[in-house]
Amino acid sequence: MTRPALDDVPMLDVFLNYACQAKCPFCYNPPLTPELVAWKLPVDRLARELLEGHRKGFRGVTFSGGEVTLLAELPTMLRLARKAGYSSIGVISNGLRMADAAYARELVASGMSFACLSIHAGEAALHDELLAVPGAFDKALRALDHLEASSVPAVLNFVITRRNAAAMPAFIERFAARAGVVEFQLYFPHYEGLMNVHAGALEVPVKDVLPSLEAAFARARALGAADKVFVYNMPPCALPSLPRERLRNWERESTSLLIDPKGVDDGRFQNERRDRFKNERCRSCALDARCLGFESGYVRRYGDAELRPVERP
Repeated sequence: MTRPALDDVPMLDVFLNYACQAKCPFCYNPPLTPELVAWKLPVDRLARELLEGHRKGFRGVTFSGGEVTLLAELPTMLRLARKAGYSSIGVISNGLRMADAAYARELVASGMSFACLSIHAGEAALHDELLAVPGAFDKALRALDHLEASSVPAVLNFVITRRNAAAMPAFIERFAARAGVVEFQLYFPHYEGLMNVHAGALEVPVKDVLPSLEAAFARARALGAADKVFVYNMPPCALPSLPRERLRNWERESTSLLIDPKGVDDGRFQNERRDRFKNERCRSCALDARCLGFESGYVRRYGDAELRPVERP
């Protein structure tokens, strides 16, 4: 099963809703209120955004939330994306509803060409605890089964926190052999929304995570899956022992544009919207012109000592 061309196709990320069955404490969305639960992007607004995005050159689109599978309109939205001419159409989901085979087939028939499933451990107890949804891990496995049966590739998203950082090698081990899993995305969290609320129990410095990341890459290499693993939201100076080509969301150049809930489009790319920090030492770094620096929320907790100049580009 081939990997979706996420690097090669300019991607539009459209935020559809806030509502979600899971209670992930590291989510960067704000705590839910009745107003946020009720909010969703109208279909007519989505149609305009899709047409405008395609006019600007975007050829891939991902639908994110919240949990987009809670929207009865999602199949219609997928068909709109396909009709608008998008060649790569993805759904970011916790996988709970995709555990239903008929529903998964409906999404595929409507135009979903890949799925990003949020799975935050390699075993049920920890994953279910993090989502606060009993049975969530088993449902995610069934969702993977249904995607594989439809030849739809799956990308697995894993958010790194103090509670699950040590589980990364086992997570890679559990899913590396699955034919339908074409990429692992290991995310350092954004210190926003619920992650800020629960940071005391979840935050962890990069230096404490690095041994588990190195072990995860070692397991991936041993299993022939090294080219599937990527790490997000940390610059190369903080992760010097990892292959730089495996790091993402640290450069200014990007092909991913976010249409946020208010439809704001100020020309900046998604990973440049967040508050970033660079210090004086960054000026002597070979990557300074390309690098976005650390997210300021991380620096407020751990300082900037990990921002160290890289001597070679």
